[in-house]
Amino acid sequence: MCSNALVQVQDNKTFLSMINGVLSTDGFYFCTDYDLSHTQQRLANTSPDFQEMSLLERADQRFVWNGNLLRDIIAQPELHKFAFPVIHGFIVMKPCRINAKIFEWILISRRSCFRAGVRYYVRGIDSEGHAANFVETEQIVQYQSAKASFVQTRGSMPFFWSQRPNLKYKPKPLISSSTNHMDGFKRHFESQILIYGKQVILNLVNQKGSEKPLEQAFAKMVDGMDNGMIRYIAFDFHKECSKMRWHRLQILVDALLLKDTHGLSMMNFVCMFMAK
Repeated sequence: MCSNALVQVQDNKTFLSMINGVLSTDGFYFCTDYDLSHTQQRLANTSPDFQEMSLLERADQRFVWNGNLLRDIIAQPELHKFAFPVIHGFIVMKPCRINAKIFEWILISRRSCFRAGVRYYVRGIDSEGHAANFVETEQIVQYQSAKASFVQTRGSMPFFWSQRPNLKYKPKPLISSSTNHMDGFKRHFESQILIYGKQVILNLVNQKGSEKPLEQAFAKMVDGMDNGMIRYIAFDFHKECSKMRWHRLQILVDALLLKDTHGLSMMNFVCMFMAK
């Protein structure tokens, strides 16, 4: 066997090993006949031309984790049927029964490939307004031919702050004092409103101790943005629900059910809270 053939064989083994490594890692998903990168809500508002596109062409790039590998293929339409976007997150599908009615319950969480990282090392936003560890979660209920989709998003609080690990169990968060927070903050929520519509922000961090400045900064920036499409609710989860007092979540539910100034409940949510 010539040297070129030996190199090719070794390269094939390397690539197959990489593919097997991804496929055996929890959290990566792809589908050959369903668009995992888009919610049912977005797909319901697309044109016939969009529906005719390949999964590769129409994928939401925020959630395509193999985008770099597919970059060269997208310019070659004849190869699209062999290339599928891979998302990272969580998917579960369960048949359910209520009052003798059987329906399908589906939960899909899509983790953004922009500003992803491990706990503590990646916080806040970047200059483009991408929040760290942003996740879009969609709950789908399908009964016969009818479908209902409810979408929530979560991410790190969308301004410039950090929480670098040290010898302490819980490092103190630090808000940047040398950065224009409002530019990135506006970019983030302008994108959110464009994609999802009205926003209800749920901030679940502690409202005392080291997290208090984060909550105060978030509330101040929402006020400064002065956008009628955004509603802000701060709920000190650990204080209100400590000692297993889960019934106190009703306080939060009641706040969410309040009508906005137009008499309509805001049904698009963005949950921003600091991961523990």
